[in-house]
Amino acid sequence: MANGGIIGPVNTVSDLFNKDKLTTFTSGGTFNKSTANSAVSTATVIVVAGGGGSGSDAGGAGGAGGMTVTESHPLPASSVPVTVGGGGAGAPYPSGASGDGGTSTFGSATPLSTTGGGGGGVNNPCRNGRPGGSGGGGRESAPGGTNAGGCGISGQGNKGGGLATPGNGAAGGGGGKSAVGGLGVVPSGPTCGVQGGAGLSVVPYLSDVTPGYSIPNSGIYAGGGAGRPGGDQNPGGGGSCWYNATPGVPAPVSNAGTANTGGGAGAGQGNANGGQGGPGLVLVVEKCQVAGGKQAPGVWSMNTVYEFVKNNDWV
Repeated sequence: MANGGIIGPVNTVSDLFNKDKLTTFTSGGTFNKSTANSAVSTATVIVVAGGGGSGSDAGGAGGAGGMTVTESHPLPASSVPVTVGGGGAGAPYPSGASGDGGTSTFGSATPLSTTGGGGGGVNNPCRNGRPGGSGGGGRESAPGGTNAGGCGISGQGNKGGGLATPGNGAAGGGGGKSAVGGLGVVPSGPTCGVQGGAGLSVVPYLSDVTPGYSIPNSGIYAGGGAGRPGGDQNPGGGGSCWYNATPGVPAPVSNAGTANTGGGAGAGQGNANGGQGGPGLVLVVEKCQVAGGKQAPGVWSMNTVYEFVKNNDWV
């Protein structure tokens, strides 16, 4: 009974690699591949660029930063530089340009890069939304005019909203990862917010990550800023539209794109600066790099099992 009561060879108990490792970058840095399980050399890499700023003086909303999800991306043994794009600046009143979001990059041998969101349309010289990962929304125009939303980049985002009914007070919503920005219409009163394009949740890609992880905004990214009228803050980090009848009153925090989501800034009121886009982020999900328990390949010693069970270390 050398095996403690079981007939068969004694098996070696070893660590079981069955959980994924998550690395989060909310600013630039360097990624180094895990060496815990050398048999796995790929990862899911999520790259989100910075969101665009909104236009001033009732300008268009900012577009979301470009977003890509790349599964089974090769990981080199050497260090990988990571860049996280900042949010675009809001346009200064009365006629300054809105800022595009910054580029985010995972700089491996086959680099992954996304383009910042386009800024919202401004008073002068161009009322069209700017192109970007997702495009910015168009700004109000005189009746009969048409101001288009900026174009998005295929695979990264969508077009910003133009104007469904041109006229004073209208502002298109910014494009998002999963949808175009809403079309601006003439407000019937001091209301605001045509919806920005929807973002994307990355939670399904984290189902096997070690429990207890924390990521910005519960994992919903690249939402476009809201236009005018009627829209709210986007779950994907896009800012809400805002209105205040008193010129010079600062925009609320919700007007800006949410930090580290790539969300576009929401449209604002007349006589005021535009809002700031939200910075982006980079997530790297390495498969099976965290030990999740103990295993043996077949028949094992009862004495060995007993010791692990006693120490609450047997799965």
